Amino acid sequence: MKTYITGASGKLGRHVLRFMEAVPLVRSPKGLPGEVVTDFSAESLKKILKDADCIIHLAGSMRFWDAAEMRQTNVGLTRSIVDDSPEGCKIVLASSISVYGKRLAEIPADEATHTHPDSPYSRSKMEAEEIVRRKKGKHAILRIGTIYGPEFGDYFHILRMLEKGKMSIIGDGKNHVPFVHVEDAARAVAAAVGNGQGAYVVCGESKTQMEIYALACKELGVAPPKKHISFWMANLMGRMQEVGARFGMKPKLTGEHISILGEDRVFRWERAGRELGFKPRGIEEGIREMVKEYRKERMARVPVLRSSSPPRSP
Repeated sequence: MKTYITGASGKLGRHVLRFMEAVPLVRSPKGLPGEVVTDFSAESLKKILKDADCIIHLAGSMRFWDAAEMRQTNVGLTRSIVDDSPEGCKIVLASSISVYGKRLAEIPADEATHTHPDSPYSRSKMEAEEIVRRKKGKHAILRIGTIYGPEFGDYFHILRMLEKGKMSIIGDGKNHVPFVHVEDAARAVAAAVGNGQGAYVVCGESKTQMEIYALACKELGVAPPKKHISFWMANLMGRMQEVGARFGMKPKLTGEHISILGEDRVFRWERAGRELGFKPRGIEEGIREMVKEYRKERMARVPVLRSSSPPRSP
């Protein structure tokens, strides 16, 4: 089976390539084995993909403050991949649990739960799903939870705040947060190439916000946070960071991130377990990995102390 993959240079994509062979489609050279450079135009894609049996489509935008870019990438690129691939080619699409909305129609939610995209990002993922479903008889749509793992340095900001005692609990902290380890998600993507058909929830066990902080603080060797901040205030601060991002600032916690941490969401993944062999690891193991990587990154930032004394003669 000839399989191509977009987004192969990303964190999820690199893990997928550990579990299967696929030809990476890239806009510029990334140094990936067998990569093919394309501008993703119709002319280029039709020429490249003429022998494609399956395309794993992972590429997308999570610049939550830039709705135009998310639409162009998440919707426009999906449409190009679908339209310019052979008729019988299967599409494996990386979607998101965000299509269910921040407030679920039922808890726990699964593939049959009513979708309610409520942000520019979630609406772009929902539209991408609809393009794939409408035009491709053979497809697998993976609604992936919030991905984490040791290489996701964006989470180090939260670990740093926890370590310094500056992290506040959003709301009462009893809401459940749906995470999935990058390696577990990647295995599900690879399995969907041969076995998947239709939509799948790919998400691990949801722990409460307070439980997640407590696990991280235990690994950091500090006390869990006790201060609380209201959801609306935290969300306002996140939205302000999004505004700053439009002027070149790098946001640390956007409004979308605040919603991920502050809303109550629990999912069932039985179908992915049966058909894709999906077995999410406990978040305790994943947090342990992340704290270990965080400490390595922190140590790398500590300047090496050099003696001011001249070297002694031998």
